[in-house]
Amino acid sequence: MKTKKYLIAGALMLAMSTPAMAQGVSYAEALKPITAAIEAAPNDPKAAKDLIKEYQKNFKKSEEAMVALGNVYLLQHNYSVATEIANSVVNNKKFNGSLGYVLLGDIAALQDSIGNAGAAAGQYQTAISLDPQNVTAYERFAKVYRHVNSKVAVEKLEELRKVKPDYPVEATAAEIMLNDGKYKDALSWYAKANPANMSEDNFYNYGFAAYITKDYQRALDVVKQGLQKFSNSEYLSRIAMMASVELKDYTSAVNYGKAVFAGSGKKVANDYDVYAKALCGAQQYDEAVSSVNKALEADKNSVEPLKTLAAIYSAQGNEDKALEVQQEYLSKSKKATNNDWATLANTYVAKAETLTDRAAKNEVLAKALDVYEQMVSKFPTISDWVWLNQANVAQMMNDPDKVAEIYQKVAAYEEAKPTLDEDSRSYLENVYYGLGYYHSKKGNKPLADEYFNKVLKVNPNNEDAKKALGM
Repeated sequence: MKTKKYLIAGALMLAMSTPAMAQGVSYAEALKPITAAIEAAPNDPKAAKDLIKEYQKNFKKSEEAMVALGNVYLLQHNYSVATEIANSVVNNKKFNGSLGYVLLGDIAALQDSIGNAGAAAGQYQTAISLDPQNVTAYERFAKVYRHVNSKVAVEKLEELRKVKPDYPVEATAAEIMLNDGKYKDALSWYAKANPANMSEDNFYNYGFAAYITKDYQRALDVVKQGLQKFSNSEYLSRIAMMASVELKDYTSAVNYGKAVFAGSGKKVANDYDVYAKALCGAQQYDEAVSSVNKALEADKNSVEPLKTLAAIYSAQGNEDKALEVQQEYLSKSKKATNNDWATLANTYVAKAETLTDRAAKNEVLAKALDVYEQMVSKFPTISDWVWLNQANVAQMMNDPDKVAEIYQKVAAYEEAKPTLDEDSRSYLENVYYGLGYYHSKKGNKPLADEYFNKVLKVNPNNEDAKKALGM
């Protein structure tokens, strides 16, 4: 595995060079200056003219080399020249022509904008007829035909297994589903695959599919199995590190992280960010901060690592630095969630808990209240949840009147709903009881009893409300 995408692309680029078309190092080297010249002047029909002429002269007897040249044009979306080269291959009686028909299929697939796979599939079928051992043709057929009939697509792979008994049909079917973003279908296919026939890519993608669906233990189990076959793989170790962090096994995550960074592959900001989380969990705080800084340096437009940095400061008990970084993140991020805002409020609460002076404590808690107030405006659909958190802060401030005021907001919000789900019923039960208790302490027994009775309408088995009503 020479290169590895960090995340899986949503669609396959069918025209990428394949092992069957990239065996000759000499023609691959000869293509480099041609590719560079064409990329530099894609609209110039004479670009690399002399180089191409020399190339065709030197490799005129190689079907692989000529198709590779066609792929260069195809990747530039120069379909006419790519087609011309493909036709010259299939019409050359000295060639088998199978690879040329694969190129024609790739051209048809990439030109097609309406999802009709028939033309491409026809070319791939011709390639198979000419060379039943052409693995690429079977795979291309399955990939373009999956939207038309996924059953037929897999059957085509089964045909390949007849000529190549060890071909990983299930793993390839999983890859097809994965590139369509059908993660659950991909996982189902991977589960049927024989691990002995799976490649490093297969294990990586299998682990990633499990990770993206939040099945972290499965992701870890899969890549650990892959590591037995491909020891010290930095790519499999990457998934293992990510999954271990989610499973809070930070010691293992750090060890997997070391394997990731020992490899020669390109590292992205998320690698450093996840590694920082692992180091933080392992209480290696200085190293964690250093890793976050590398993440920020690797992608100067990303602000997500700031969340990790804030978490590191919080873990160290440095709430002031954590608050500073959290506020920076919220001011810069366009993707901040309600959890990010709640984290800021929680950090104010954590800081307040370290203070003994009541005035100083309440001053900090008031900032938490303000954060929750902002959240109500930003995330109105979870107003009830936000208010209940706000009420907890008011309780910490020893302000029962504020608590009661907030409870009344929650009660009105839930009562306005046409139907109540489990959470809403639980919220109502709690705030009704809280309001009953509040008015009882205020000496307003009739109003207190009214709220205790409301508790029993929501939950007839609430023993505290029954006791308050003398039942």
